[in-house]
Amino acid sequence: MKNSMVHIQYNFYIKYIKIIAIFLCYFIFTQFAYAATLSVSPSTGVYKSGQTFTTNVTVNTNGSPVNAADGTLSFNPNELSVVGIAKGSIFNLWTADPSYSNTAGSITFSGGSPTGYTGASGSVISITFKAKGAGSPKVSFSKGSVLAADGRGTNVLTTMNGGAFTISANEVAAIPEVIEYVAPANTPAAPVIQSATHPDVTKWYTSKTAELSWQVGSGITAVRTSLDLNANTIPTKVYDTPIKNITLNDLSEGIQYLHIQLKNADGWGKVAHYKLAVDSQKPEKFDITFADGNDISNPEQTLKLTTLDATSKVTRFLVQIDGKEAYEYIDSKGSSTIKLPVQQPGRHTVIIEAFDEASNSILSTFAFDIFAFDKPQFFEYPKEINEQVIPVIKGKTKPHAKVLVSLEQLGVGMSKVYAKKTQEVISDDTGEFIFIPDGKLPVGVYELTAIATDQYGGSSLTSDPIRIAVQQPGYIKIGSLLVSFLSVLIPLLSLLVLLALGSWYLIFKLRVFKKGVTKETKEVSTVLINEFAHLQEELAEQKIKLENSRTTKKLTKAELVVFDTITAALVVSRKRVEKEIDDVEQLVE
Repeated sequence: MKNSMVHIQYNFYIKYIKIIAIFLCYFIFTQFAYAATLSVSPSTGVYKSGQTFTTNVTVNTNGSPVNAADGTLSFNPNELSVVGIAKGSIFNLWTADPSYSNTAGSITFSGGSPTGYTGASGSVISITFKAKGAGSPKVSFSKGSVLAADGRGTNVLTTMNGGAFTISANEVAAIPEVIEYVAPANTPAAPVIQSATHPDVTKWYTSKTAELSWQVGSGITAVRTSLDLNANTIPTKVYDTPIKNITLNDLSEGIQYLHIQLKNADGWGKVAHYKLAVDSQKPEKFDITFADGNDISNPEQTLKLTTLDATSKVTRFLVQIDGKEAYEYIDSKGSSTIKLPVQQPGRHTVIIEAFDEASNSILSTFAFDIFAFDKPQFFEYPKEINEQVIPVIKGKTKPHAKVLVSLEQLGVGMSKVYAKKTQEVISDDTGEFIFIPDGKLPVGVYELTAIATDQYGGSSLTSDPIRIAVQQPGYIKIGSLLVSFLSVLIPLLSLLVLLALGSWYLIFKLRVFKKGVTKETKEVSTVLINEFAHLQEELAEQKIKLENSRTTKKLTKAELVVFDTITAALVVSRKRVEKEIDDVEQLVE
């Protein structure tokens, strides 16, 4: 019996232990599976008095879904004031809209979502603060909860992380120049500051948000920072809990310095200074004009570049001329001018993009004309020479110009035995130049032209051509007179021959015409006489027939008048036509 009771008690204890174990496992598993964190992000920052900045309340669910969160944040209303609150992106149901009190220094929120949220940095609300004065304000959670999406609304919040900020005064009192800060013995070395956004302290950047970090080794008990315009400031803003990174928002245009100092048990160590150069605006103005003393005939133009940038310098330019490939120009001497490559005469368009030290840019265009100078002129040269004589030819152009003279023999085929040649000569102080061929010229006619290039590389127009005739000795004047005589005689003889041939041809055609007209007039006359005779005979026969048709054999008086009138008219018409035929015959004669 006793053994039986022991056995029953033993079984009871075993079941009790199993129940306790199951409960503990469930509790531990639940706590491990659901562990959420509420945080203020970013949690640090350096701002100026009167400046606004924004921070978010985020939730990290550590991989498990949650569907609600609420909380209350506290801040010192003497240091900060809330400008506004915006709802975040992860919750769409709110028991009450987020609210704040600048009198009490509190912010409350309570929101949720039926679908749940899983993530590492879900935005619950966004808060915009305004810094009221210099100090080190903190924003902390006074209470909060995060409910798991497990059907029971389990509060899985395990951690709440607030924020600590640094506010500097707008007007910083003048700080005596620090020649050297001597850190106590055994204090930390100056931290090595690095930045992912502004990595090179010698360069300018457009971003007004800087992220900086440094190493915090063992034994560091505090960190202090400052942001100002002085390169040697000793920082004064203390973080009792050492920080190893900071985000600076809305940096001012220009150059400023972040100062970092670490503290250990022996005191504050050496100070690290990090330069931040910010220029987020493009240059305000960019004009292109000709440089002083400009000569529009000079193909190597110099342009004046006038820029205005309130923050950083403008020294880099990207130049494109007439749509060709652009090239870079660095104004290393600060002359604010640029000398263009040699340009040919004509219209040119320049497009220049000016960059400040932060690579902000502005465009400007400029159009100009390069004028060619007057063409060279030959004023002394022979029109005809002996082939044994080498001619001396003089001309005039701009002083100290290079003149390229071209000499070419006119004609084609076998008669052209002198190939085209060019020769360069230099004009003197007055612009006069002399050209002498490098040898005797074969018989023929030659044409000379010239084009000049001045000391700047500008080109002239091509000169008017001149011609020189080269002939054999002794025949120059005779040949000239003969050519002049023949130039008159040959056209005259040709004209006389044409006139004689024309006259003969005209006479021949007139004779043929006369013969034909005479023949035709005789034929017309013969036909006319015969026809009129036939008409008269016909009229007489008709008169007889009419008389025979009468019993009395006599015509009336009226009928006799008609026959007599027709007979007289035929006689008159015959005489007139014969007279006209006679006139035609006389005209032909």
